[in-house]
Amino acid sequence: MKIINYKKIINNEYELTLENNQRVNLYDDIIIKHELLFKKEIDNSSLKSIIAENNQLKAYYLALKYLNKKMRSILEIDNYLKKQNFDKASRNFTINKLKKEKYLDDKKFMESYINDKYNLTTHGPERIKNNLIKLGIDEKDIILNKDFNSKIDNLIKKKSKANHKLSTNALKINIYNYLISLGYTKKLFINKLDLIIANDIALIKKDYEKILKKFSNKYKQPKLNLILKQKLYQKGYSKELINDTIKSGEEI
Repeated sequence: MKIINYKKIINNEYELTLENNQRVNLYDDIIIKHELLFKKEIDNSSLKSIIAENNQLKAYYLALKYLNKKMRSILEIDNYLKKQNFDKASRNFTINKLKKEKYLDDKKFMESYINDKYNLTTHGPERIKNNLIKLGIDEKDIILNKDFNSKIDNLIKKKSKANHKLSTNALKINIYNYLISLGYTKKLFINKLDLIIANDIALIKKDYEKILKKFSNKYKQPKLNLILKQKLYQKGYSKELINDTIKSGEEI
């Protein structure tokens, strides 16, 4: 099969025009390696082999570009190349080449990932660990030698400030669920919740007045008191404080 013409497409990629107007895109590395500039003809078997080799190089270049954005795990690279429809041989070639050239290293990736999540996000250790496992890092290799105490203290402080209208119990439940959702284990913060104390007396008076105003025209006693107790209990107030508040309201 005759080679008719070469045409540069972009960067290091060329289009070869063969007889019967067949066109093949090859990288300059492949062209030079196989001395195609000096050859006038190429057989089908050699062309097929060269195209396969070029596809491996294409996978490598795409993976390099993908890595330029940020560090990646081996599994991320493999999944990315799968989506680009590269076969297993091309993916393995790329991963092995990147590892050999020190562009791909799961240990360094893990360390960088942990530092980024610890310093730049609110993620707790469990979320960080689970995300690393999803990214292909073996659980036994994950080392989270970070102190999360100050992060938890700051999160509790911010959450308490943002929810200052909640009762003590409601605030504790709110913060508990929030920290669990971020990936903090119960043992890391449960003792800190005992230090949370809201001004329940002042809060329940305001809530009592709002609920009373809303339902006093709809219900009469004793059902009104049942509604008051139910609504205040849902807000996390203790039964004793609810009863005392309702009693005080009745005495006014």
